[in-house]
Amino acid sequence: MVTIEAERRAYTRAKRILSIEYRLHKNTPRSTENKWCLSTTYDMSVNGLAFFSENEYHKNDILDVNVTMSGVLEIYKGLAQVKRVAKKRTGACFLVGLELINKSQTKKRNVTKKIKPIKKRRI
Repeated sequence: MVTIEAERRAYTRAKRILSIEYRLHKNTPRSTENKWCLSTTYDMSVNGLAFFSENEYHKNDILDVNVTMSGVLEIYKGLAQVKRVAKKRTGACFLVGLELINKSQTKKRNVTKKIKPIKKRRI
């Protein structure tokens, strides 16, 4: 399913070409093929990146992502959610836009604080 949507970026993107390893996350229903794929990034920002893929992914798919610079320096290792997929004119590959997921977002925490009433002081 390929759709084109209006772009609404929270951060500016920079053209950076880095190595990326990716695969469909284990807990995804379509994760029967867990082979790691290699590609290069198209551009990056603080909270996302775009890369070229031979595989077609769907919006809201979760991917395991490893982004490295020169094969040595690890830039990002974690989960990312597919936000857009655009088929290139040649039809040979797809431009996939991802939003990086913080580890704190993956853990659902219900934090409730008890608020104590302020006691009035007598002067």
